[in-house]
Amino acid sequence: MIYEKELYHNLILHFPIALLVIGYFFDFASVAFKNDLFYKFSFWNLGLGIITGIFSIITGFIKDNANVKSHITNPFDIWTTHGSNMIVAIILFYVIFIVKFYWGSIVNRKLLLFFHTLVICFFIHGADLGAKLAGRLF
Repeated sequence: MIYEKELYHNLILHFPIALLVIGYFFDFASVAFKNDLFYKFSFWNLGLGIITGIFSIITGFIKDNANVKSHITNPFDIWTTHGSNMIVAIILFYVIFIVKFYWGSIVNRKLLLFFHTLVICFFIHGADLGAKLAGRLF
C-alpha cells in the first residue's frame, strides 16, 4: 500500500466538497441565467459528489476505527457530530439528485435551489466540524 489506510479519508474528502459546492454554483447559475446547460452541469456534479461522498464516508469510518477520538461519539446529535452530519447531508443531496432525475423538467427550480442552498450550508457546517475535529481549525 502506498498510504496507510487511515490516510485515504484525507485524500478523498476534497472531491465531494469540490463537486458538491461547484454543483451548487451551477444550480444557482441555471436559475439566474435560465440556462439548461448549467442545470445539466449541476446534475452531473451532484451525482459525482454523491458517489465520492459515499467513498469519503466509508474511508471516514475506517479512519475513525483507527483513532481514539471518534467522529460519531453521539450519532443522533447531527449538529455537532461530524460523521452523522455528513451522512445526512449526502442523503439530502441524493434526494435532490432523485428529484432532478425524475422530475427535473416539471419541478420549480427556484424552490429546488432554495432546498439546495439549505443542504449546502448544512454540508459546509459538517465539513467545518470535520476540520475542527482534525485540528485544522480552532
